[in-house]
Amino acid sequence: MGDMLVVVSLSDYKFVTCAEITTMDELIVKDSNGNQLHDGDSVTVIKSLKVKGGGTTIKQGTTVKKIRLTDNDEEVDCKIDGMSIVLRTEFLRKK
Repeated sequence: MGDMLVVVSLSDYKFVTCAEITTMDELIVKDSNGNQLHDGDSVTVIKSLKVKGGGTTIKQGTTVKKIRLTDNDEEVDCKIDGMSIVLRTEFLRKK
């Protein structure tokens, strides 16, 4: 038998596997059109964005490759022009 954990609920105990817990905790990250995003996807910026502290602007239509999902379902991590930047998903469209 595999590793089992006890999850306490208000009415009873439930036995679940470690694999079931990771699937319960997965975030569903969606772009501005409602398409689900995954690690490694390519996205397009739909609005010109000023970079805080960077002094640059990410122009509308910029393609961003190999995004990485974060713990927040409204943000993705990526690299643009060698800078590591966190972008909000409301300004992205899946390619």
